[in-house]
Amino acid sequence: MNEIKEEKRKKVLREVIRQLHAGVPPEKVKEKFKQFLEGVTPLEIAKIEQELIKEGISREEIQRLCELHLEIFREELQRRIIKVSPENPISILLEEHKIIQRLSYHLKKQVEKIQKAREVNEELPRLKHVLEELLDAEKHYLREENVLFPILERHGIKEPPAIMWMEHNKLREKKKQLKNLIENLSNVDPSEFKTRLKEIVNSLGKILLSHIFKENNILFPVALETVTEQEWRQIRREFD
Repeated sequence: MNEIKEEKRKKVLREVIRQLHAGVPPEKVKEKFKQFLEGVTPLEIAKIEQELIKEGISREEIQRLCELHLEIFREELQRRIIKVSPENPISILLEEHKIIQRLSYHLKKQVEKIQKAREVNEELPRLKHVLEELLDAEKHYLREENVLFPILERHGIKEPPAIMWMEHNKLREKKKQLKNLIENLSNVDPSEFKTRLKEIVNSLGKILLSHIFKENNILFPVALETVTEQEWRQIRREFD
């Protein structure tokens, strides 16, 4: 009986995502399938997205429409609280996310100061310092890509890590653009510099906010449900 119920629920969730991809407004989809969305788990979302990719929807398309998926599932996902012991590698990643979010906030504030400054150079040292801290977050991405993702893939969880890796590369590209802009300040008109700086930092902040939400509320809960205790010990050793 449970298998029949689970299969029916899976079909409904697949239909939810299909309608979003077909362009049906999220609020209409949400209202139509409201009763079926209650209690949806991160693992269910991950598995359905994997099945849709197998059926021909590209990984890029899934990633592009992830924001719509989140809009539909956000309430249910936010109701779930991650309970994880301090020694578990996920607690390290969660703490690093908090640090990255703080850096993103400081970066945005520094850009606001530069927008108002008469002399851009006066505010540049602080901007460079925050950027250096953000660039150092590369270690966080490498821990996920080289240690956590391969173990999830071993358990058949392939698409969520692949999509997160795509987003890591987007974040890398934005940080690279920001670094190049700052390094070439002398070749750019101050007004143009301010405009470009604001565009890049706003885009970086938006990608980061969405990416961290997806990892905290989908990828990490899936990992906690899938990875074995022995594997967590191995991950922790490799993290260290």
